[in-house]
Amino acid sequence: MDPLEQKRNGYSLADCAEIMTRMSALKTELGEPGYQAPFQQFLRSKGLTENTWAQVWNDWHQVTENDPTLGAKFHTYMGQVRQRQLMANQPNVAGESMEGLSLESYAKISAQSQTGAAIEGLVAGEGITMDQWQRAQAAWGQKMSNCSPTDPVMIQFGQLYQKWAPNHQASMEAATARHLEDAAASQGRGGGMSKELTMDNAAEFFDHADVRVRARGVREMIRIWELNWNDRDERMHHWTTRAYDEALRILAQGAGEDRPGMMALSGPPDAMDIHTWSKLADDEEAQQGTTDLVYGPLKDLAGEKYMSPQQNEAAIHAVRQAIARLQPRAERVNQTFPQATDELKKVQLRSLVDDYRETLSDMQEALGDWDYTGPESAVAAVAAVVPGAPSVPSTALAATPASSGGLLFVLKRLPIIGSILRMLGL
Repeated sequence: MDPLEQKRNGYSLADCAEIMTRMSALKTELGEPGYQAPFQQFLRSKGLTENTWAQVWNDWHQVTENDPTLGAKFHTYMGQVRQRQLMANQPNVAGESMEGLSLESYAKISAQSQTGAAIEGLVAGEGITMDQWQRAQAAWGQKMSNCSPTDPVMIQFGQLYQKWAPNHQASMEAATARHLEDAAASQGRGGGMSKELTMDNAAEFFDHADVRVRARGVREMIRIWELNWNDRDERMHHWTTRAYDEALRILAQGAGEDRPGMMALSGPPDAMDIHTWSKLADDEEAQQGTTDLVYGPLKDLAGEKYMSPQQNEAAIHAVRQAIARLQPRAERVNQTFPQATDELKKVQLRSLVDDYRETLSDMQEALGDWDYTGPESAVAAVAAVVPGAPSVPSTALAATPASSGGLLFVLKRLPIIGSILRMLGL
């Protein structure tokens, strides 16, 4: 059986591709939250709710994460579904010619030449000379180097190439695997950094040249601090300090001035060639994404018996700096989106619009319910309610500010009591 048709929980990866492609199209057209109602209606037509769909996809996602070959096959297939969807509303350009050679003939010769067939015979079979082939090859190559991946020429060339190349599917899956590695890099997991952070390899994260890896290090190091309530030694404190310092730096500076992103746009996006555009889009995603990775963990750290009052104030100030830094970037992306007609650029801009809206909203919300528990006040609060904990002066209890969530905030972080309180919705 085709692995894409194998079902888990009643749905296959082919089903997942169809659902995710529809969600992407609706998001591009309607944005957040406008896409949700029609997407929910589509899910119902598939016998799903948002919750059951999340369960189905989370299960399959774990499978593909553990099987890179299957993951590449799935993402290749999903791209092909997306191509078919795009072609439904686009003109047929297979007969378009350059230097007397149609797009279909160019794709046919290009594909079959990869099988070891003599190029002279392939060219003669299309009724042209070698001189014509060389001119046409140069012309098509120049045209396609400046095309967006969602241009009809590029989409139909890929389909025609596949038609004439017996090993095309394997090549596409290999290319998709490379694309997945690039996507992992945007999350700080590329270039061999798919490993999890530990006390033994933390330096590899915080000394890394890529700010996205360092941002991921912030998130994972603070998570380690949170989970190790009773085992916070000097080494853990050292790396948590590195995480704290890096978080403040990222919030204040983002991904760096050498990644200007959309702020470097000097005209409408469709006037920019795809290679320059891709660099700007990647830079903008880095600016938004690194901030998004670190502000939440930093807020969590404020309640985890690490920061002094001065460090806590510096953390709050850094989040405010990040908001002030990202707001003009978000406005620029919002202004650029209506100008784009290229499908790839529209998808990337829509994603950035929604990501910025969510990040800025969540950072404002984080400031509104910021909880702080300093080292001494946290110990005092626990001692007051946990049998066997060391006693502390009653004056220490007053050090836990009521506005910070105080005793309840600390109790929610205890292994057993915390689980009960969270289950009760407290």
